[in-house]
Amino acid sequence: MLAVLAALAVVVLVVAGRRGTGVFKKQGVAWFLTIVMIAAAIGIGYNKAHASRTPDPIRPYETVPPAAADSFVWDDANVLSGRTVRALDERNDRLWNNYGVTIGVVTCNYGWDDLDSYALECAEDMGLGGYDFIVALDISGDNYWLVQGADLVRDFSDQTCSDYAYDYMEEWFARGDYDSAVLQLTEMLEAWYGVYYF
Repeated sequence: MLAVLAALAVVVLVVAGRRGTGVFKKQGVAWFLTIVMIAAAIGIGYNKAHASRTPDPIRPYETVPPAAADSFVWDDANVLSGRTVRALDERNDRLWNNYGVTIGVVTCNYGWDDLDSYALECAEDMGLGGYDFIVALDISGDNYWLVQGADLVRDFSDQTCSDYAYDYMEEWFARGDYDSAVLQLTEMLEAWYGVYYF
């Protein structure tokens, strides 16, 4: 439909060019060109919106977390026990029921320096909001990251994220006990929410 309107607009412009500029003074021509421009703008906007949903190309060795319909725990590196995943899901149920917030957890074999950017992409894919957290554990990259939602930055700074991650995960993460690492950190974040929303 858009192509047909564009072709008609070109025909009108060619005819107008041959006849002179008087054709643009006609109200019908002006309305027609206005409709064509509006349709073109809508079509361009639709195409851009549709293109923005296309996933970025995957870097080498990057693993995309599996889609999870009802869980905010994506154990792509397969390092968490089923018991830990259930405990994290139960914690998120409590957090959602009490405060309307969620803590996402992602394990991966990402291996790149920008784990914080990867964590933010996962948070967006999970649908996390401004008052949520995401914890990312890069097993092959021997790294972890805690990222707060945009609405928490004033009350839970980047430095606080770094401190919490180090204080409550480092010991366990260094031992390779990833279950304890995420359980300890998310337990402390749940406690923090309890004070924040008191």
